[in-house]
Amino acid sequence: MSALCPPDLRRLYHDDRVIPFIGAGASMAVTWMRKGEQARGPSWRQLVDHACEILGINEPELLRVRGSDLQILEYFRAIKGGFAPLTNWLSAEFSYAEDSDILRCPIHQALVRLERCRIFYTTNYDNFIERALRASKRETHVTSSELNINHKRFVDEVVKFHGDFNDPENMVFSESQYFMRMRFENAMDFKLRSDILGRAVLFIGYSFNDTNVNYLFHLVNHIFNNLPNTYTGRRAYIALPDPSEFERRLFHMRNIEVIPIPSASPEKAIADLLDDMRV
Repeated sequence: MSALCPPDLRRLYHDDRVIPFIGAGASMAVTWMRKGEQARGPSWRQLVDHACEILGINEPELLRVRGSDLQILEYFRAIKGGFAPLTNWLSAEFSYAEDSDILRCPIHQALVRLERCRIFYTTNYDNFIERALRASKRETHVTSSELNINHKRFVDEVVKFHGDFNDPENMVFSESQYFMRMRFENAMDFKLRSDILGRAVLFIGYSFNDTNVNYLFHLVNHIFNNLPNTYTGRRAYIALPDPSEFERRLFHMRNIEVIPIPSASPEKAIADLLDDMRV
């Protein structure tokens, strides 16, 4: 069964007031052929596992007993003096995808059809979203720091909230970098505050225990609260595979509406939701 778009979210979309916020689940939905086998970009867990491999640690689960993934990457930064070995590997892994591979993904197909969405936010490091938009003849600007904030009108904007490979100095990986972002004093935070005024956020490709999501939910809920002049007051929505009562209740407490999608085919369900929003 396909997910149905809440009527208020559909109305906001037709008023040009929806910002898609795109997580790792969307990137992981893109697949390509590599050495005769189907491949996809690394997950966050695989990223941390590879960081351990670079450090010569063969059993990353032993480190996870002692600390979190963010702390493991903090340790990586201390040992290696930065993240260059990790970002170079990550960039190379994503580089195998062709534009045709990205546009074959149902989620990215649906994203480029959102003609009334001109701003797209993502915490992903890859360039799949902007490549999909440009391959679909949509002029697109990428913003990853104050230095390259878009000032052009009538241009789609992809905001890389945690940086990307073209701006490695602003990529957010480690625990201390997340703590700095939690201060809400970064230029990208100020931009989000400005962009979200009068608009609603639609989270796709995230899970409840994602650190990125918890940070963003805090920002959206505690700084902005209800969206004025809407039927429900909701400022944020999230598409979630087979949500439990536990997840529903906690999201509801954060004033975030859960849109349930089937876990059997989440990529298609998200695409159907985005298409339904356009109706």
